[in-house]
Amino acid sequence: MMEVKGFIRCDQDSGFSAHIGPFYQKPQGEGFVRALQLGDIHLNPEGVVHGGVLLSFADYVIYRAIGDITGHQMKFATIQLNSQFLAAAKAGEVLLGEGRIVRQTRSVIFAEGRLFTERREIMAANGIWKVLGA
Repeated sequence: MMEVKGFIRCDQDSGFSAHIGPFYQKPQGEGFVRALQLGDIHLNPEGVVHGGVLLSFADYVIYRAIGDITGHQMKFATIQLNSQFLAAAKAGEVLLGEGRIVRQTRSVIFAEGRLFTERREIMAANGIWKVLGA
């Protein structure tokens, strides 16, 4: 995979994330925009990016956005993730993602995010994350 111009490689790229990444990020506004350079390994048999890749990247983007706000020492896990596929992404494109917290309680976090390319919206997602140990 090639580097994504203007982004730095994310430091959390072990486990499953290493299989579809590497992921990249750069500061934007009060948070970060994250990126994934799409290649042939991300495609489904129809020649567009597999929905599982989009869902996995959306979960990662929102998870990291939550940590950007709460602190990355807090542990939490996805318990619900809703998504709307809006358009297809293709090999050669850079998939971008942003996330934000909508509401936070002591034990759960409600958050949302979006995936997009420089030309179109790809996915909208929202969900609930359980604060572990709460």
